[in-house]
Amino acid sequence: MSTSSFSVFGLVLKNTKKRIRSVLNYALPVAFVAVCGTAIEFDEYQHAVTDVNEAARRDSQAYANLIMERLDTRFTELDMALAALRGPDDRTAPLSPQVELSLRHYLLSRPTYLTFSVLGADGESIQWSTSPRKKSLAAPLRNFSIIPKMPNHFLGSVHYSENLGTVVLPMRVREKDDSKTGFFLGSPYRLSRFLDEQDLPSDYRKWEFVVVDTRNGQSLTHLLRMQDQVDPLSSIKPEMVAQAPVPGYPFVVQVLVSSSRVWRNYTEQALARWSVEALILALLVIAGEFLIRRRDREQMVHLRRLTDFNMFMAQASQCASQANNEAQLLQEICDMAIRYAHFKIALIAQPDETQRFRMLAISGAQTYMENVVISARADVPEGQGTIGQVWRSGHPIFNASFLNNATLAPWKERALGLGLRSNTALPIYRDGKVWAVFSVYHEKSDIFDDQVQILLKEICINISMGLDRIYSQQLRSALLDNSVVGILLVQDRIVQMTNSYAPTC
Repeated sequence: MSTSSFSVFGLVLKNTKKRIRSVLNYALPVAFVAVCGTAIEFDEYQHAVTDVNEAARRDSQAYANLIMERLDTRFTELDMALAALRGPDDRTAPLSPQVELSLRHYLLSRPTYLTFSVLGADGESIQWSTSPRKKSLAAPLRNFSIIPKMPNHFLGSVHYSENLGTVVLPMRVREKDDSKTGFFLGSPYRLSRFLDEQDLPSDYRKWEFVVVDTRNGQSLTHLLRMQDQVDPLSSIKPEMVAQAPVPGYPFVVQVLVSSSRVWRNYTEQALARWSVEALILALLVIAGEFLIRRRDREQMVHLRRLTDFNMFMAQASQCASQANNEAQLLQEICDMAIRYAHFKIALIAQPDETQRFRMLAISGAQTYMENVVISARADVPEGQGTIGQVWRSGHPIFNASFLNNATLAPWKERALGLGLRSNTALPIYRDGKVWAVFSVYHEKSDIFDDQVQILLKEICINISMGLDRIYSQQLRSALLDNSVVGILLVQDRIVQMTNSYAPTC
């Protein structure tokens, strides 16, 4: 594969990675919100299920209590009617015309009653009835169940009465004293009245109630709907079934809770919740866009800085390879640091005989160095700065912050006044020893990353090589010019250098 093919492949791979990173920058916030939103919505749905279930239990219990009150009231009325059949000393049959007339008047005042029947002590033989169609024998007493909380009260099985033309719940009460069992009074309870929901508050009638006879598992609600030729809830697919017992009676009220009701309860507050989630997603996308743009700007600044430093290194390398004067080389290096790398101050310093650093070259905001004392000694505060440490250790120091570095305290106020935030110092070697210190100051903190550090070290190596070259040239010139004999410097039979005493032939 050719070099150009490799280049094209590398460019395609780079662009593909860039697109993938760009997609991930937007996809990750969306995925994060989607996962969190799904967890929140699942939790909210479970809350909706719990709330609907609790509401169904509460309302079904209210309906069960209403049924209990109706049955209690009906049995109380039958007890009162039974008491009216007999006086304190009258226990003979048949009923007197006055008693019969009294019962008929009682029935007229209770339109909900269908009929009354007075039965004998066996609970089966009919002695008197308001219905002329009643037979001499009623349903056997064994088909009735005793109400545990009221032993003299009995309930029969719910059935359709052909005589009455409706579904009824048979009810009986028994007169009983200390000596013997007295008469029974029976009356059927119209199931439509028994299960009527109109007495419930309107907000309680929002459910599909089903009343079940626990004695045989018969659904009384289905019987009533079938009689009225109404669909007996066959189309309902319940999400759950909440139930409440009718206290003291063999009935239970069930509520069929459909999934649509749970969903409706779930979505009642969903709009506000979804709005918040959408807002969070929008904010995350905006934040992601901001971070992406910020990162792109930082990358552009970083690339521009690297470009500037590469230019600085190239110019410094060229200058070091061509310079013939030491002072001129050092000054040009400092000027280039300001021009290309945009430092605030660039200097090259060397300690004198008093161990105080003197400036061999400086460029930029030179007012900072006016009356500034920098020492090479380790036992004084002025020698604890980056320049003194680098001189003694021979190792560079990068990103020394004036704000966070206690060793720069003597120069902190002056540096901050000029907007300087960071300082870097590197050694310049000559003949294998530290000869001077190259130090630069920048208005930003932590700009000297690994790539910039490598470039600065390379620049210092070039300075050292340039100084060695100048020194070698000066040494050779001194040897040649001060000699009184002819000298020729020959390499590979080519004359490299001669002095004035060398023969010209």
